[in-house]
Amino acid sequence: MQTIPLFPLNLVLFPEAELPLRIFEPRYIDLVSECLRTETGFGVSLIKQGTEVGGGARCHDVGSYARIVDWSRLEDGLLGITAKAERRFRIKRFTERPNKLLQGEVEWLEEDDNITGEEDHVVLQKLLTQVLSHYEINVGDLALKLEDPVWLGYRLAEFLPLEPDVKQTLLEMDSGIERLAELQQVLNDTNIADISG
Repeated sequence: MQTIPLFPLNLVLFPEAELPLRIFEPRYIDLVSECLRTETGFGVSLIKQGTEVGGGARCHDVGSYARIVDWSRLEDGLLGITAKAERRFRIKRFTERPNKLLQGEVEWLEEDDNITGEEDHVVLQKLLTQVLSHYEINVGDLALKLEDPVWLGYRLAEFLPLEPDVKQTLLEMDSGIERLAELQQVLNDTNIADISG
């Protein structure tokens, strides 16, 4: 178990994804200072009740741990950071610091990489390539690992226009193969795959 500071947001952050943030609340300025000083990260978890600003938000138990990879002073004077997600966690217990910063006692979640048999994910691989190209999404230094079911599932879940609760369900799954199967089912039930318009 490890205790980490939390940053509840109205979004789901997947491992290896980058997250730009504008920091203005004192508790999060403290969080950023602490992370930069100690070279540690923070947890991002989807809000299920409450708001991002002002405190009192309740968030889902499963989120992603991120580290700050860049920071700058923005034109409006606020602090801007870019964080990159590394791995998932499950919060076992929530506490709150005197400055209203939420923190969680977490256990780290591993991916089930025990893949049996040859899985055919060509359609999903093509879809991700199309999505990245169509929306001119900048994946930065992110190497395309289309053959990796965990990576493929995370990137599709990240970039497809899915509802937050659907993305949260996908984040909570421990198997890359099962995540791809769920994504395929979601695509079968919607018109998301048709992005040519």
